[in-house]
Amino acid sequence: MEKPPMDELPFHQDYVQMWQDMNRPVWDKDPGTKYSELSKLIGQYAALNNQFISIFNTKTQSVEYMSPNYLDVLGYTCTEEDYKRWSTLYWMRDLPLAQSWFFVQMTLFFKNTVQPKLKAAQDKKALTWYMHNFLLTPPNGQLHHISLTGKGLELMPDGSMLVMMLIIKDIKMLIKENSPWWAEFTINENDRYVFHQNEKKFQKGSILSKRESEILELVKTGNDTKIIAEKLHISPHTVDKHRKNMIEFTGARDMSSLIQLCEIGKII
Repeated sequence: MEKPPMDELPFHQDYVQMWQDMNRPVWDKDPGTKYSELSKLIGQYAALNNQFISIFNTKTQSVEYMSPNYLDVLGYTCTEEDYKRWSTLYWMRDLPLAQSWFFVQMTLFFKNTVQPKLKAAQDKKALTWYMHNFLLTPPNGQLHHISLTGKGLELMPDGSMLVMMLIIKDIKMLIKENSPWWAEFTINENDRYVFHQNEKKFQKGSILSKRESEILELVKTGNDTKIIAEKLHISPHTVDKHRKNMIEFTGARDMSSLIQLCEIGKII
């Protein structure tokens, strides 16, 4: 069966959902060709939003696809082949020491917490993550404040990832100059864990409390402080305090930026 032309494909803000919708058995070829062809379509959409996409195969330790705008988003001056060859370590070498150490802790967190939960799940095995304000200073490049959103596209029975998608975006315009860095993981669409630079460890829960999420959802739909207070049966002062705490803890520039960041990270 022939693939539908690009202009007939359904558009999704969620690139992962778009990838899954297009990844039908009738289109299957060898894995490398499949990932490459499907990802090219998504990569074109991502570039329009100034985002960079990479599909990584953990079994072969190779990049199956990377959108061609990596120079614009990441600031690297290396060739595409250089980037693919060093994909697992290349950009990490340009992180501050504290953030590099975080990735060591993340490896242990995945082994001891994430993988057992994925393995035990009977269905809906899923893993997504959002990493906020990771600082890159590429060789011969300018400082980049990036967010990194990821999802396991194909998971093994033991809970390990076979294929993952990484979506990287420069978020400098959405955050304050002194914005903290943090990460949030969602396992099996239910369990959430957050790592904040001020806490320096993984903790169960989200970057936003349940009440903060409720308030942010109401702000997103155009409600002002007074209306939010009435709907949640709390005082306007409490609403404003939650607004201030969310901005301070996440490092977002303002409420509009916070909504954008939480949408990118699938937090709301």
